[in-house]
Amino acid sequence: MKEGIDILQYVCHSIRHIAERTAKKHPERGWMSQVQRLYWDNVCEAREKGIPLILHSPSFSPELIYAFGAVPLCLDSLAARLASLEMGVGPYVDIAQKYIPDHLCALNKTGIGLALSGDMRKPDGLIYAAIPCDSARIAYPLIAEHLGVPHFCVDTPYEQNERGYEYVANEMRGATRFLEEVTGTKLDWNRLVKVIEHSNEAYELISQIAELRKIVPCPLPGRLLVLNQVFGFQIGSPEVVEFLKAQYDMGKEKAQRNEGWLREEKFRIAWIQNPIWFDVGIYDWMEKQYGAMVTMDAFGFQESLPVVDPWDDTEVYKVLGKRVLRSPMPHRSSGPAEFYMEAVTQIISEYKCNAAIFAGHVGCKHTWAVAKVIKDMISDRFGIPTLTFDVDGLDPRYRGSESIKNRIKDFMEMIQ
Repeated sequence: MKEGIDILQYVCHSIRHIAERTAKKHPERGWMSQVQRLYWDNVCEAREKGIPLILHSPSFSPELIYAFGAVPLCLDSLAARLASLEMGVGPYVDIAQKYIPDHLCALNKTGIGLALSGDMRKPDGLIYAAIPCDSARIAYPLIAEHLGVPHFCVDTPYEQNERGYEYVANEMRGATRFLEEVTGTKLDWNRLVKVIEHSNEAYELISQIAELRKIVPCPLPGRLLVLNQVFGFQIGSPEVVEFLKAQYDMGKEKAQRNEGWLREEKFRIAWIQNPIWFDVGIYDWMEKQYGAMVTMDAFGFQESLPVVDPWDDTEVYKVLGKRVLRSPMPHRSSGPAEFYMEAVTQIISEYKCNAAIFAGHVGCKHTWAVAKVIKDMISDRFGIPTLTFDVDGLDPRYRGSESIKNRIKDFMEMIQ
C-alpha cells in the first residue's frame, strides 16, 4: 500500500480509465460507465471548486444534499467501488481490524480504515440513518469523530407505518437544519424542486426497467442490477436519469424484437442477498456458462416513491423520510423478517424465477439470522432450490472468485 495516497483521486483515475477502455472496446456500452465517471469527477473536484462534500450512508437519500448545491459521497459506495479495483479494500480492512472486532461488516471496516489511514479527504460533514445494522450505527459516528467533522444521525423507528413516516419526516427536517449549518446557506426550495423532479423521473424509470426484467426472456443483463446501485447514491442528479433512460431504451428495443439478452435463457435466478462487489463478472460468467440470468436481486428491487407536489413541504419531507425507510437494505433487512419474506416472494413470482441464490455477506449478521427461514419458505411456496453460501462481498481473501464459481457450478449442475 502506497504512503499518503489520495483515495478519491485513485478511484477517480481508475474509473476514467475504465470508461475510456469501455468506450474503445464496447462503444455501445459507454453509458454504463459514464454515469460513474461523472459522479466521481464531481466528488474529486468538489474541494478544488470550493463545493461542500458531504459523506452519507446508503440509507440516506442524497436529494437534500444536492439541493444545497453540495456534493454527496456515499461512504459505502466508495468501499464497494474500491473493492472492484486493483487495490481492493484489504489494506483498509487490515488497518481497521487492529482496533475493532473482525466481525464488523467490511463496508464499515473499509470506512474506518480509510479514516485511520489518512487517505480519506476530510469532508464537510456526515449524515447517516440509524439502519439497517448495528455495524453501521457504530462505524459512522466513529469515522466522523476521527475525521473531526460534524455529523447527524437520522433516527429511525422499527415499524414502518404512518406514525413512523411522520417521525422520520421530522428527522429529515433536522437533517436540513444540519446541512444549513454545515454549508452556511439556507435551503433553496426552487433548487430542491428541481432535484425532486430528477428523483421522481429516476423512480419512474427504475420501475419501468423492473417491468422489462419480468419479460421472458429477460432483455437486460444481470450486471446492470449491480450498476443500478448508483440509483441509491445519485438519486436527484440528472446523470442517473440519463443512465436509466439509456438502460430502459436498450431493454425496450430488445423486448420489442422479442429478444433476450442471452441467446438461450435456461434459468432465471433470484439473487436474494448482497452482490459480489469485488467481481461483478460472476453474473456474466453465469450467463455464458449456464444460460442463467439473474432477473432481479434484493438491491435492485426498488419501489416507486414519487413526490406528487414538490412545493408542499409536508409531503416532501414525508416522502423523503419514507424513501429512507423503504430503500432496499433498510426495508428488507431491518426487520421484521416478514418484510424480507414478502420481497423474496414478490421477486420469485413476478420475475418467474426457477432458482435462488443467497450469497450471504458475512457482515450481514441480521440477514443470516433469517437465511434458513427464507430458504424453507422458497422451497415450500415455490418448490424451487436455493443455494446458500457465505462470502465477504468486498474482500476476496475470505472467499475468492474461483471458490464462489465452484459453489455455483455444483449448484447449477445439480439443478440441470
